[in-house]
Amino acid sequence: MKTKIKNFGTIALVVALSFTATVSWAFDGTKDTPVVSLKYVGLIQNQPTFQLDLNSVEETDFYVSIKDQDGQVIYNEKIKAKNFTRNYRLNTSVDDAILKVEVREGNKKPEVFTINRNTRYYEETSISKL
Repeated sequence: MKTKIKNFGTIALVVALSFTATVSWAFDGTKDTPVVSLKYVGLIQNQPTFQLDLNSVEETDFYVSIKDQDGQVIYNEKIKAKNFTRNYRLNTSVDDAILKVEVREGNKKPEVFTINRNTRYYEETSISKL
């Protein structure tokens, strides 16, 4: 009986150690951070503002261009950086147009973000008891 308990204990220890090795291998800290991210910050002076974050392992060239729905370039710039953050404020005269933000790192395929401004009006009815 003691031999069976000892064997089960050995098997349980081996299984537990194998899970520990698998978990430590999966979380080895080399997870890639996103190179490019674009997020909505809010309204500044009644104009929508977006934050662009660029992260790279080493200093590289980033090419940022903002295009309208017809493909016309509205804004274009080249940034040489390792870690970079910039806020972009849109002119409200653009109305509800769809804008595309393209960010290319060196000669890699560009990452494309779409900004779609929709204006919605909500009518709400509430009932309250006095």
